[in-house]
Amino acid sequence: MARPKKLPKFVKLVRPKKEVKAKFDVKAFAEAEAKSVAGSSELGAFVEAIKVDDFVTNFLWEAKRPGYVGWRWCVSVSQLDPATEPTLTEVVLLPGPDSLLAPAWVPWSERLADYQALQAELAKQAAEEAEEENIIDEEEDLAVLDSEQGEDTKQ
Repeated sequence: MARPKKLPKFVKLVRPKKEVKAKFDVKAFAEAEAKSVAGSSELGAFVEAIKVDDFVTNFLWEAKRPGYVGWRWCVSVSQLDPATEPTLTEVVLLPGPDSLLAPAWVPWSERLADYQALQAELAKQAAEEAEEENIIDEEEDLAVLDSEQGEDTKQ
């Protein structure tokens, strides 16, 4: 006869006759996910529980992961009615209100157009600078010629 599988330590069994409020420890799932992803199971302080609708509740904890300041671990739990067992829907890392986010995505065609416009502007500036240098060089050459001619007439 096969032995029944042991449930993980963080699962708490509840008698079926009772109203099921928390079938399992939601924080334990967040800690397990944090440990699998970040190598550390440390969660920050509990932030809040958000009831998404009649069936789904999100539980949020601060993330103590380096590089994710202001981010939060979110554990989504769904339960159809008080008599059924809750189901873990997902565990994700979400940005908080004061977290650092990547800039908005810009399509390649727009980035390429910006790059080409910048290159054209730089080429124009380089041409203007080269022209100014040529004018200055010509003026210096004329000044040298004038001074040489002035020395010839004095002699």
